[in-house]
Amino acid sequence: HHDLLSVLPTLTPRHARFAFRATRRERTRGRPLGRVSINLPKHPRAMRGTTPDGFVGKIVGFLTLLAVLPLFSLSLPLSFVFGRPSVWGFRDKYRPSFSFTWSKFMTSTVMGCNLTLVGNRGLHKDGRCVYLCNHRAWADFFIDVYLTEGRAFILSRYLVVYVFPLFALPAMAVGAVFAFKRNKPGAHEALNAQLDTHRETHGDFSGLIVYPEGTRNIKPRALPLKRGLIKYTWSRQLDVQIIVAASKEHVLSQKRYSASFGVTIPVGYSEVIESRKFVNDFEGFFKKVTTTWDDTWDLVYDARDKMDINGENGKTDTSKAYRPKTQLVEYSGKQVAVLLGSVGALLLLIVLVVATSAAALQGIL
Repeated sequence: HHDLLSVLPTLTPRHARFAFRATRRERTRGRPLGRVSINLPKHPRAMRGTTPDGFVGKIVGFLTLLAVLPLFSLSLPLSFVFGRPSVWGFRDKYRPSFSFTWSKFMTSTVMGCNLTLVGNRGLHKDGRCVYLCNHRAWADFFIDVYLTEGRAFILSRYLVVYVFPLFALPAMAVGAVFAFKRNKPGAHEALNAQLDTHRETHGDFSGLIVYPEGTRNIKPRALPLKRGLIKYTWSRQLDVQIIVAASKEHVLSQKRYSASFGVTIPVGYSEVIESRKFVNDFEGFFKKVTTTWDDTWDLVYDARDKMDINGENGKTDTSKAYRPKTQLVEYSGKQVAVLLGSVGALLLLIVLVVATSAAALQGIL
């Protein structure tokens, strides 16, 4: 390892990540290597989205964040009104799912993200699946749902309900969000039982989105994966696909206090891992998931580094513009009630804001 460390300062970010990859794999085998500090040479970086670099960029990013947050909080009813494809075809037996229309509205219409597919694999749609995604920022919610074509509900802590109730409550009502509170030690089985019930109740969702790192991570390398929900996946014999999307933290991030429009997001889908092939062998399953996670992460972030250095010319031969396909579902009475109720609440809010503003203006005059 000393020979490796001696050459690391001369490596590009792309190559240095391979060294960290070896570190991660050693850690999973129970032999953690010491933390190392690396001074990487600076490379010209393609600007991500419309927010420039430097001090001015921080100000622009923060002002953009303040402008976007109200839209995000009202994004579900707004997507019902302005989103495409439309959810209002009452004569149609099958209509676009709420999750797809909402996630496309936020990802493409509001934030103007440009998705770029890296590699030659696509979304796994055959049967029940757990999608393991990298957790970067608030933008994960709509981008990752869009990348699963609205087929998967998303696990989120209850904090989202308190911060964005006009989005979270109707989304929970139709099963698009599974909100949970951080369990006490030993309460995992209760959470697993709640997940089983949610999956059975909301059959329109063939998958769920899980963030196995356990926390938002904006570092250029992955954190060690948590075992909890990966073990749940194995115990229920569900398929696993890893979806890694880079630069999501530049779209909308409370951690960076910034937002930006028009960010290019490289996306990679892994091979499908079938847990039923690892009966009575969770350690083998976990090792396969970890290895595949590392491979997919490196594939996507190598592509992003290349685009950072060379701009559009840095795209790999296998990368291309990507648009997830529309998922059609049959609406239930509850979904129709949520649709009409959400839009009605939005209109009532607008009326209240206008009336309050008019009264305040009249008082001033």
